[in-house]
Amino acid sequence: MGLETHRRKVSAQKRAAILKAARVNFLRNGYSRAGMADIAREADVSTATLYKHFASKETLFTAVVKEASRGSGNYDGVIAPEDSPRDAIYKICRTYLSAQFEHGANALMRIVIAEVPGAPELARDMYEILGNRRSDTLIKAIDTLIEQGKLRPHDSAFSMRLGGGMLKEVFVWPALFDAEAALPPDTEEKIQGVIDAFLALYGPGSAD
Repeated sequence: MGLETHRRKVSAQKRAAILKAARVNFLRNGYSRAGMADIAREADVSTATLYKHFASKETLFTAVVKEASRGSGNYDGVIAPEDSPRDAIYKICRTYLSAQFEHGANALMRIVIAEVPGAPELARDMYEILGNRRSDTLIKAIDTLIEQGKLRPHDSAFSMRLGGGMLKEVFVWPALFDAEAALPPDTEEKIQGVIDAFLALYGPGSAD
């Protein structure tokens, strides 16, 4: 391994350690109370190294949210060609809820909402990452189902917001007011209810 390759590897390892420590710190303390020195110490790097990778706490928090959304808000490959319309929508719902409850999106959203009055730029950045970018991948998934004939042709941007709105109303909004919230015992039944409503509007046999 050459010297430059070794340096890049070490730098990537330090960046990953910083992001991991920052995520833990932000979720534990919130944005305002999280300290860059504490994050550096928990990542086992110097404060100078931390600032070399991330110029500010806002930049670091944005990177944490981007990393979380990159792994949990991607719907590419979720749907298989042989999936029925119901199976396909079910997989989309489950992927969405996994992002919210298992990958920390609910907790990150709570942090952002708390910071809106004092850091509106941060809130706008987070809305772009957690809202618009994930919406684009959801629209792409719905367009794929339309192309496959599993949903009737329609405005996929609108149906994405309608379907996402149902999931938020049933599962996400309650969790934003309860840090200990988890998916309820009747999650499967509620998901099927959301799918019933969505397919009644946009299923292949639904009326225009």
